[in-house]
Amino acid sequence: MERKTNWLAIVVSVAVAMFTGFLWYGLLFNQQWMAGNGITMEGEKLFKDGVEIPMSSMPMVFNAIALFIYALVLNWLLGRMGVRTWMDGAVAGGAIGLLMAVGVYTGNLFANNPMSLTLVDGSYSLVLFVLIGAIIGGWQKK
Repeated sequence: MERKTNWLAIVVSVAVAMFTGFLWYGLLFNQQWMAGNGITMEGEKLFKDGVEIPMSSMPMVFNAIALFIYALVLNWLLGRMGVRTWMDGAVAGGAIGLLMAVGVYTGNLFANNPMSLTLVDGSYSLVLFVLIGAIIGGWQKK
């Protein structure tokens, strides 16, 4: 039996992922992430290594598109795996998130970035894919 795409689950998983990113990088680990990237804030302006970062909505737009693609690919993969529960979706998402976290760690090793940045970004990848997997895995279209 082929899995039907639950578009509402896709949209909700993207919204939850965006909210999680807001919490992760905006409230919970903002200082660690900024320090790990060499970013400082003076007033309302951001600086990286002393150079002002131009404000643009493009990163947020691209993030939304990327999250939508993640959700679609995970939906396809979970369908191929026959996943039908929140827990199985979370486990599959966790496996993908772990792979992503290892990629973050490897990239940061080459860039000589601090371990604190790896922990923030890597754990975000893990949490992100667990959430997307759980929502899509457990919210089946009838």
